[in-house]
Amino acid sequence: MTPAQPVQHGFFPPSHLGLLLLVQLIWGANFVVSKLAVTDLPPLMFIATRFFVVWLLMLPFMRWHPGQMGNVLAIAFLAGAGHFAAMILSLAWADDIGPIAIGLQLGPPISTVLSVVFLGERLGPWRLAAIVIAFGGVALMGFDPTVLEYWPALLMVIVAALSMAVAQIFMRMVRGVSVYDMQAWVGFGTWPPIFALSLLMEDQPVARLLDASLYGWAAVAFTAVGVSLVGHGGFYWILQRHEITRVAPFALLAPVFGAVLGIVLLGDVVTWRIVVGGLLTLSGVFIITVREGRRRQAPPPVTSRT
Repeated sequence: MTPAQPVQHGFFPPSHLGLLLLVQLIWGANFVVSKLAVTDLPPLMFIATRFFVVWLLMLPFMRWHPGQMGNVLAIAFLAGAGHFAAMILSLAWADDIGPIAIGLQLGPPISTVLSVVFLGERLGPWRLAAIVIAFGGVALMGFDPTVLEYWPALLMVIVAALSMAVAQIFMRMVRGVSVYDMQAWVGFGTWPPIFALSLLMEDQPVARLLDASLYGWAAVAFTAVGVSLVGHGGFYWILQRHEITRVAPFALLAPVFGAVLGIVLLGDVVTWRIVVGGLLTLSGVFIITVREGRRRQAPPPVTSRT
C-alpha cells in the first residue's frame, strides 16, 4: 500500500496529535467497557454481536481479492475469531485489567519470532534482547500472587497475542486491501464462528442478549463504532501521513490508559511486580516496534487492536 498523502516530518500538527491520543484513549477505555460488558452479556455473544455490527457497517467496503483470498481469510479468522474469543475470555476471567491489557502487547515479539522461523528474517541482538525483555516482563507479572489467582486469564491472553501474531505473518503477504475492507473481512471471520461457539458454550446467550441493559447495548455500539471504525480508521489515517517509527510507539499508550482506567474506575489491584513487569514488557515491545518500523516505508494493514 502507498500512503494517501505525503509523509510529514517533524512535529505532529496539534490536530494530528490530538487524534492520535484520542485513538489511544478509545482503545484503552475499551478494556474497561468490555470488562463491564461481560457482567451484563455472555462474553462470546458480546464479541459476536460487536463484530456482526462491524461487518454490517463495513459491508460496502468489502471486496474480493483474487489471488489473495487465502491470506485475507486467514487474517480474518486469526485476527478475528481466534484473537477476540481468547481476549474477551481473558477479560471475563481476570480480576484486573492491567496484566491483560499489557499481555496483549506480546503480539509484536511473538510475530518477530515467527517471522524468523517461517519467513527467514534475521534476528539481530537488539530484537533478541527486546523479545527477552518483553517475555520477562509478562513472566514477572505472571508470578505475582495477585495475578496467579486468575492465571487461566493470563494464559488465555497469551493465546490471543499468539493468534494476532500469526495473523500478522499473513498480513505481510497482503497488498492493496484497505483498512475498512479488512475490517469487513475481520468482522466476517469473527461473528459467525463466535456466535456458534456462544450457542454451544454459553447459557441462553440469545435470550440474555435480547434482555441486555442499555449499558450492554451501549458497550456493543462503543466497541463496534468507536474502537473499530473511529479507532482503527483514525490510526490508519495518521499512519498514512507520518513515519511509522514516530506513530507506532504511541500505540503503547492504549494498555497504559487501560490499566490506569482500571485502577481509577474499577479499583484494580496494583503491585510492584505488575508495575515493573508491565514496564519491561512495554519497553521490549517499544524496541521491536521502532526497529520494525524502520524496515518498512509503507504503513501496514491495520486490524483490531482490542
